[in-house]
Amino acid sequence: MHNFLLLGGDSRQLYLNQILIKNGFQTTFHYSSGDSSFSMEEALKNSDAILCPIPFTRDKINLFSVNGMEDLGIGNLLSLLTSDHTLFGGNIPAYVKEYAGENGIACFDYMDMEDVTVKNTIATAEGAIAEAIRLSPGCLHKSKCLVTGFGRCAKTLAMKLKGLDADVTIAGRKETQLVVADSMGLHTKALSELSIDMGNYQFIFNTIPALVLEKDLIRSMDPDVTIIDIASAPGGVDFDFCRQQNIRAKLCPGLPGIYAPRDSAEILFEAIVKYL
Repeated sequence: MHNFLLLGGDSRQLYLNQILIKNGFQTTFHYSSGDSSFSMEEALKNSDAILCPIPFTRDKINLFSVNGMEDLGIGNLLSLLTSDHTLFGGNIPAYVKEYAGENGIACFDYMDMEDVTVKNTIATAEGAIAEAIRLSPGCLHKSKCLVTGFGRCAKTLAMKLKGLDADVTIAGRKETQLVVADSMGLHTKALSELSIDMGNYQFIFNTIPALVLEKDLIRSMDPDVTIIDIASAPGGVDFDFCRQQNIRAKLCPGLPGIYAPRDSAEILFEAIVKYL
């Protein structure tokens, strides 16, 4: 039977801890800096499966924590890990993976697990739609929506939008992706053609982790447009220029942890047990 150590993170870690306990596993959970009795060294001695957050880190120095915990230094964690440990986390930095490989530490990145990433697209898509509805003065129903990119999240998002009777256009670079989108009943266009009718869209969802929506495109948008960016930080939108133009735009990282932490934790639990 495995002993689990859960470190930092968001409410997904709270639910994951509950699920592990419910299934008979022993856990140590360090989620709040108020626990002065916590010792990373002792916790690691008593645990063999280390569950780190999604994302693993935001500042490249500490494990991510919504509580801003200051005792989750990555360097300290790595120095205490041994080949008896198995490390899990999301978007694990390359240097952590390299250290694990060099020291015989099993290391699994949730974002490299196809089952996790595909299942999480549902919560991401629903969260993006919830954010769009909350920010916009209009309805999604019958609205013209643009989705930039056509990866896993974009596909799920596009079909959810279509199910809400939105008029959905996919903009992408690869012809093969646009052919697939067309076969799914979606409008398509090349990214290079975005400027042609940018002002026609009431909602724009970006999924590309590179600057796509830059100043010239933003200038041509409908003033009432709502932009939701679900790409990895810093996203693909010039947010500073959006603010200057009074355009509603929001970068939305970690949507599964915000809108569906329980179900997201279930997905992680299933994957963890399988990989162990």
